[in-house]
Amino acid sequence: MVSENSRRIAKNTILLYIRTIFSQLIALYTSRKILEVLGIDDFGIQSVVGGVVSMLTFLNGSMAIATQRYLTIELGKNDLEAYNKVFSMAVMIHAFLALLIFIAAETFGLWFVNYQLNIPADRMVAANFVYQATIIMVVIGIIQTPYMSSIVAHERMDIFAYAGMGESVARLLIVFALSLIAFDKLITYSFLGLLVSVVLALIYRIFCVTKFEECKFIRQWDASLFRSMLGFTGWNMFGTIAWILKDQGNNMLMNIFGSPAINAARSVSYQVANAARNLVSGFSTAVNPQLTKNYAAENTQALHRLIMSSSKISFFLLFCVALPLLFEIRYVLDLWLVETPLHTEQFTRIILIESLWNTLDGPIITSLLATGRIKWYQIIVGSFMLLSLPVAYVLLRIGLPIITPIYVSLGIIVSASFIRLIFCKRMLSMNIRKYIFRVIVPILTVSAMAPIIPMLVYNSMPEGLLRLVVICIVSVASVCAFAFAIGLNGVERKIAINLVGQFTKRFCK
Repeated sequence: MVSENSRRIAKNTILLYIRTIFSQLIALYTSRKILEVLGIDDFGIQSVVGGVVSMLTFLNGSMAIATQRYLTIELGKNDLEAYNKVFSMAVMIHAFLALLIFIAAETFGLWFVNYQLNIPADRMVAANFVYQATIIMVVIGIIQTPYMSSIVAHERMDIFAYAGMGESVARLLIVFALSLIAFDKLITYSFLGLLVSVVLALIYRIFCVTKFEECKFIRQWDASLFRSMLGFTGWNMFGTIAWILKDQGNNMLMNIFGSPAINAARSVSYQVANAARNLVSGFSTAVNPQLTKNYAAENTQALHRLIMSSSKISFFLLFCVALPLLFEIRYVLDLWLVETPLHTEQFTRIILIESLWNTLDGPIITSLLATGRIKWYQIIVGSFMLLSLPVAYVLLRIGLPIITPIYVSLGIIVSASFIRLIFCKRMLSMNIRKYIFRVIVPILTVSAMAPIIPMLVYNSMPEGLLRLVVICIVSVASVCAFAFAIGLNGVERKIAINLVGQFTKRFCK
């Protein structure tokens, strides 16, 4: 019998899928039009300038994870008084973080944008406007973190679904507005995007305050709780810094050694990969609170089963989307974009493979962070991840191709996964051999067998819309068939069947 937790995961997954499918259909159109309206250089400027601010938010990224962990733990214990204390502390801490990041962005960050990035002189005014708008959006996002974390901890994914669809419609309207407004397109796009972010933040905050009594802010200071959260944040910061340097740091390197056009190609590639990830991220978002609550309840066996099952199911869900893209990415890009930036096809394939591997890490990372004992985990894994930037810099410096940082990123991520497994054994008492045979072996087997039939179709049909449709159908069918037959065990098949049943029920009402 499927448990109540499995039903909740299925329900929340479907809600997030509805949001994602709707949002991605709009995003595919808006991304194409934004690239068309802004042009490759302005599109690249928007990407790389926004990335500078993202690099400065490493402290908030760590604090956000700490807030999510502490709130979910207290909710798992059903201690609402302790939950309110954590929430109120998080509100004060994030307000202080927002001030720190604002100061850093307006000093070091502003200098970096104006004197280090490769931006055409006639676009510096627009680049600075984009930068200032991004700073405001980041500050709003930081202050909003305790409220967003509360919604996830309570597993109220319906508000994410409805607000997310509203956001997609708003951004679609922005695209239409860009074609009607004669003013600078890049500045207009940034300003209207900022307005959408402000409205969305208000919606989430009002929902949180009105629906959850324990989310009312009370001015109180608990020194012990602060030290605990700060200690968790401090050690977690290693991983956050490493991830940002791997991502945005490599983006800066590709700008310095290349041009805004390279950043545009990378940005488009990540949009494709993110679109694919978003189509399956609903499952991960729905599972994460259950992982933390199982740890809080000391239900070790259930935690291990959920780690393995969610890793496989997340991988297979993304593989259904990624496989046809790996075959047809050139045609998809030509169909989607008016002008495809150079290197985009190659970038996208590598990033999709990286995204597939990342699905295995998600449940493991969430479970390790739930323990709170992350000092040596973050020191070792974070230090290893930090190698990405200097290695990429040296390789670019000696003349290797501009795509090198993406290959380096993939290699670092795969290697770090095996280090995490060692920590799973030490911190969660998880059997590594069992994980390899129940997760790694099935996904490698399915990954080897599922592409065979799509490959035959790809080689036997001429490029075009018909082949794309056939490849999509055959790829999804092939992945699902092999995953169901040899990739999942009996319990996981029941979860998958329940997921399909919930999806059918919701759409056939």
